[in-house]
Amino acid sequence: MRRLTSFSVLFIFGMISVCSVTLTASARAEIFVGSNADNRITVGLRVGQAASQAWLPAPWQVEPLQRGPFKGANLLVTFIDRLLNQDPEGKPAGGGTFRLAALYVPAKHPQTGESAPFIIRIFGPHEGSGPYKNSVQATVRRQATLRGANFEPGAGSELWEVRDSAGGILEFRMDYQRAVPVRTKGEARPHSNVDPTFFRMYRYDQVMDVVKSIPEGIDRVQSYQLRVTMSELRKLFDGTEQLVGIAMIPWYGRQTFLP
Repeated sequence: MRRLTSFSVLFIFGMISVCSVTLTASARAEIFVGSNADNRITVGLRVGQAASQAWLPAPWQVEPLQRGPFKGANLLVTFIDRLLNQDPEGKPAGGGTFRLAALYVPAKHPQTGESAPFIIRIFGPHEGSGPYKNSVQATVRRQATLRGANFEPGAGSELWEVRDSAGGILEFRMDYQRAVPVRTKGEARPHSNVDPTFFRMYRYDQVMDVVKSIPEGIDRVQSYQLRVTMSELRKLFDGTEQLVGIAMIPWYGRQTFLP
């Protein structure tokens, strides 16, 4: 089995941008808005280019990930179990713990050459459109099991069901073998597809186990199903979508800043 390099891991989400200013200058211009600790799963897919492009604001263009375990993916679906959500003072915020799902499209600005991930939709239990102005209220249910003994990495199973107000479903099922994860730190600056000038800065520390990657030749998944019946996602999931990879992220801790 091929072990991931840190460089490959950084490209999984296509979300990493390096600060071009010093830490001191950056800190003066930033507003700390909170922190969180999550357990996550990211599914990388190759879907119809026109379907993913329709979710982006002009003049941004879809830019499939160019390298790493999710090479070729132009849509990322992340299932998030938010273990602890805190405000700037360290107090529980938004209920403190909840579950959500987010869809990302990696993109590039043709004039400036800037690359950025765009959050195109968030499904979660809270009312309102959220900071990215594209959240939809939904019921998010998770069922997970882990099995192992002594020094073995063990095995696990996952079931996620996201149900919108119209009864549409985004469902993910998987049985997999675990391995020793890779730990990385980085920064992500996802943009809103509703307001492309808006972005937040996420500085994170995570451990990641890529359980399946077509580009990297990794496959520790025994069974897998992604079923989508939500009407607004019909063109993205029209039956031609292809799985590129799946990453388990048992620990994801981050601080959130506004520029």
